Amino acid sequence: MQNTNGIKYISSNLLERTGVVHAFLSRVGGASSTPFDTLNFDGRDTDKKENIAENNLRLARAFGITAPVATVNQVHGNSVFLLDPSTVDAKAEADAIITSMKGAAVGVLTADCVPILVLDPVQKAVAAIHAGWKGTVRLIAKETVEAMRANFNSDAKDLVAAIGPHIGPCCYSVGTEVADEFRRSFGENPACLKPTGEGASADLGEANVSALLSAGLKKENISFEPVCTSCNNGLFFSYRKENGRTGRQLSFIALR
Repeated sequence: MQNTNGIKYISSNLLERTGVVHAFLSRVGGASSTPFDTLNFDGRDTDKKENIAENNLRLARAFGITAPVATVNQVHGNSVFLLDPSTVDAKAEADAIITSMKGAAVGVLTADCVPILVLDPVQKAVAAIHAGWKGTVRLIAKETVEAMRANFNSDAKDLVAAIGPHIGPCCYSVGTEVADEFRRSFGENPACLKPTGEGASADLGEANVSALLSAGLKKENISFEPVCTSCNNGLFFSYRKENGRTGRQLSFIALR
């Protein structure tokens, strides 16, 4: 884990090699109070607006970001939002955001769900993906790759994807209904779903790796951070660990 100006975060070795500015932020280094302590970016709950504004200022100083990080209203689906000059002021309902705008930064908010950052180094485009279990089984990662292909002429073989901290299979037991959804999308892949006594243990990260591979990405172009947000609740917000009363960390990627 890295530390810049008191903000702790994880970066992807694959993305670092390209020089693209990005980070999977932790909950450490902000101004918010309990239960949003401290680097919360979600303004939908009762955290004070001035705290979130201060957190955004700290983010900008730490990473040299000149424009606000663009996000979407996440709805646990598989819609992809295109950020361009005509939509820059929109606040769409989606679970992924893509752009080729120079100087733009895009991000997603998570607290157990999977954040995925994608770079097309050839067409100069980026994406940020929020994949909860519903988005995962609806193949939001694959839908995002398809959207980049349609809008930027991206070749999946050129894309570099980084999967950030999320709840691990160690802490993510699911019932029969959710397990069946995983099987419908990923078959009996033991990397994605392992049967347990009363249900199954789901691996959201591995499921999204599977989705990215099926979209055409090369395995060597996918990085995976095996950090469980529930096990590491002191460093990351965890919806499940904190019974829903918590903040959201930001994961972002920027084009310069």
